[in-house]
Amino acid sequence: MALIPALPVTPLDATAAGALLAQAQVLDAREPDAFAAGHLAGAARMSVSEFHALRAELPPRTATVLAVHDDPAEAQRAAVALGGLGYPHVFWLDCPLAALPGGRADTGPALRMWRPSPWLEAVRDALPAGRSLDLAAGSGRESVFLALGGWDAHAWDHDPTALERAHALAARNGVSLSTQVVELDHTPLPDTGGGFDVVMVFRYLHRPLWPWIESAVAPGGVLVYETFLEAQAVHGRPKQARYLLKPDELRGAFPGLTVERYEECESTQSPVMARLLARRPRG
Repeated sequence: MALIPALPVTPLDATAAGALLAQAQVLDAREPDAFAAGHLAGAARMSVSEFHALRAELPPRTATVLAVHDDPAEAQRAAVALGGLGYPHVFWLDCPLAALPGGRADTGPALRMWRPSPWLEAVRDALPAGRSLDLAAGSGRESVFLALGGWDAHAWDHDPTALERAHALAARNGVSLSTQVVELDHTPLPDTGGGFDVVMVFRYLHRPLWPWIESAVAPGGVLVYETFLEAQAVHGRPKQARYLLKPDELRGAFPGLTVERYEECESTQSPVMARLLARRPRG
């Protein structure tokens, strides 16, 4: 895992940490047995040694995170590791966890930290039930999110290691996931068996694939698409034109589908994205 320059992290005493709880994701960096014996209500759990393997299960980088532990030095180590992963809003509890009111009072399950794309969350209620396909699925957050909602979720990616992580994420969340290693850029794609009720594409762009993507949407089904606009190049990767959409390009990319929702981000703040929800008419 490539690290970016570590961002600063901030220690908090019990009083300041308590005031932050309402707006922060609490990450308990202890091992499972210690967590099960008692933790803060609403806390998530992941030790520093798990950060690499479970990277897909960390919260979004925009989250405010408070790292806690029975040993303040271990809380600091977890916070520093998050800073090394590019988290800009990280705090750590500079005292034992028990110093916080209710610090070890809860024995319920750990909170889920990871989130799918906010665009998928925003349009979830418009998605028909049935089979879903996530193209360039990576570690599978979007697929697992739909599997948790009852979809028969399928994830395709060129990277078998990423799909192994997707399987592991599904297993830890108590759902099943069908995966397939597929070279989306280079080879004829598998038959969709009549199409999928939901086809998803996030942060991936290969324009020659668009006709196949459209054909993969079953009658009455939807396409959920979100990827970068060309203004993203000002802020960072990707920078190559073939990976960046022109303004309004995505809206007209699938002529056989009816656009139900479309939006483009302002270019002043990264990531600069275009977002589409489009449906294939029945019949």
